[in-house]
Amino acid sequence: MIWNNSEDFLGQIEEALARGQKNKIPFARFLEEKMDVFDYSNTALAKKVYHRSEKRKDQGNPYQPVTRQAIGTWLRGALPSSRDIYVTLGLAFQMSLEEINHVLLETYMGYGLYCKNIDDALWIALINGLFDISRMDQIRGQVEQILAEESEDEARSLATTDLWILLSEAGSLEDFFQLIRSYREEFRAGNRQFGQCLAEVIEEEYGYYDKASWFLRDIGLGHYEAQFSKIKAGKAVVTRDWLLRFMIALQPSYESIEKLLAKAQMEPLGITPAEVIIEMVAKYKSDSAANSQQIWQMIESAAGSLRKKGYEMDEDICRKYHAAYELSVSQKRWFSLCLGAQLRACRKDHDYGYEKHGYCRYTVVDRVLFEEVNRCKKSISFRNNAVACSQQVTGLADIPAFDSLPILCVDKNKEADALELEKFEDYCFERKPGRLSNNFQFNDVYFYSTLLFSLWTGHCFIRDKWEDMLDQMKEELDRQGLTGDLFMDQLVKVWNEEEKKQVTLTDLMNGVISLHGC
Repeated sequence: MIWNNSEDFLGQIEEALARGQKNKIPFARFLEEKMDVFDYSNTALAKKVYHRSEKRKDQGNPYQPVTRQAIGTWLRGALPSSRDIYVTLGLAFQMSLEEINHVLLETYMGYGLYCKNIDDALWIALINGLFDISRMDQIRGQVEQILAEESEDEARSLATTDLWILLSEAGSLEDFFQLIRSYREEFRAGNRQFGQCLAEVIEEEYGYYDKASWFLRDIGLGHYEAQFSKIKAGKAVVTRDWLLRFMIALQPSYESIEKLLAKAQMEPLGITPAEVIIEMVAKYKSDSAANSQQIWQMIESAAGSLRKKGYEMDEDICRKYHAAYELSVSQKRWFSLCLGAQLRACRKDHDYGYEKHGYCRYTVVDRVLFEEVNRCKKSISFRNNAVACSQQVTGLADIPAFDSLPILCVDKNKEADALELEKFEDYCFERKPGRLSNNFQFNDVYFYSTLLFSLWTGHCFIRDKWEDMLDQMKEELDRQGLTGDLFMDQLVKVWNEEEKKQVTLTDLMNGVISLHGC
C-alpha cells in the first residue's frame, strides 16, 4: 500500500469510503425521504442540526447549526462524519434512541453507542431529552465532578445490557447523575485502563512517556493537557473526537489503535473520512519508511480535498500545527517577530549551523512551532508583549526591545540526523549550500518565510506547491480580517525561484508588521 503522492492517497481514501457505503441505502436518499416526510427545506433542517465548532468553544456554546449549503452537499452524495450531526439529525426526524443508534450511527459511521463509555452515556442522555445540546459541555463537566468524588461505597458492576436499559430509562438529569454515581467505579476503572494504555502506546511508539503532554498540545487540546492526570486516574471523560485527534497526531501502529479503542471501551474504527485516514496511515506506516512530515502533508491535502467535495470534517483535526494556529493575531505577530529576530541575531554572530549535517535550522521546525510556541503563549510577559507588538504598525524601530525575546530556532548542540534533514527539506531553499555562497544566507530567509506559513495557517509547507501555499496564506489572512499586500508580495519573491534573493529577513519582519485589520 504505497502512495506516490497526495492524489494517490486521496483516491484510496475515496475508494475506502465508497466500500464502506456499499450495499447500504445511500445517505442522500435517506435524507431526502426524511425531509419529504417532515416537509423540511434545506434552511429549515439546517437550523435543527448541530456540529461542534472548536472556534466557538470560548464564546459559550461550541455546538452551532450547520449551514443550508452543508445539507445541499449531503443531498448530492457527501457524508457528514461527526456523531453530533447524526444524533441531532435523528432528533430533527423524531427518531428514537434505537433508531439513531442502528439506522444512523451504525450504518453511516460504522459504529454505534457503547453505554460503558462515559461520553456515549452522555449522548444517550441527550437523545432521551434529558438536556439540550447547548449544555453538553456543562453536563460533561458535572459528570467529571462525579467521577472525581471520593467514595467509600463498595464498587458495583453491571452487565452492559442492563446498564443500557437503565440509561435508556433515566427520566431526569438527576436520575442520570445518580446512575453515574452508583456505577462510578466501573466507569473510572475503564478510564484508568485507558490512561495506562495511553502511556504504554506512547512509550512503544516514541520511547518515553514524557511526550504525552507534548502530543496533547500538538493536537490543540489544551484543557485535556491540563487534565491529563485526571485521564490517567479515570476522572475525566475521554471522547472519541479527542482520541481521533490524538491518533492523527501520534500516528500509531494499527495494533496500538485497536488497543486504545478497546481500552477506551469504544467500537473499532468506523467508515468516516477521519477514521479512514487514520486506518490507512497506520497500515501505510507498517509498509513504508515514509517520515511523519510526508504523511502529514498527505493527510492535510486529502482532508482539504474531501472538505471541498462536501465531506463534513473538523477543520482542526487534520491541521498539524494547530497549537500554533490557535494563537491570536497579536500573539502570532509577536511570535513571528521573535523568529525573525532570532535568525537575525544568529546571522550577526555568524552562526549558520553545521555544514557537515546540512542546513540544520530547519531540522527544528517542530520544536519551534510546538514546544516554544506553547511555552511562550502561556506566559504573562509573552501576552503583554504580544499586545504591545500588535499596536506597532510602522518600522522595526517601534517593536519592543528584543532583549526580552525567548531563545528560539537554533540549538547549537543538536546534531541533525538524516531523517530530520529529509523531513523538513521543504522548509529550506538549499539543503547544503556553501558557507560563503549567497544561498547560505538566503536559506535563512526561505526558512523564515516557510515557518511563517505554518505559524499563520497551521499547515505543513510543501515546496513544490508554493502557489497553493500562497492561496492558503491569503485565505487565512482574509479569514482573520487582515490585509497584507506587501507581505504577500514578499512571499511570492521568496518562493518563486525566478525572483529569489530580493527579500531580506528585515523585509519579511516589516511585512509581518504591515498586516493590519481591514
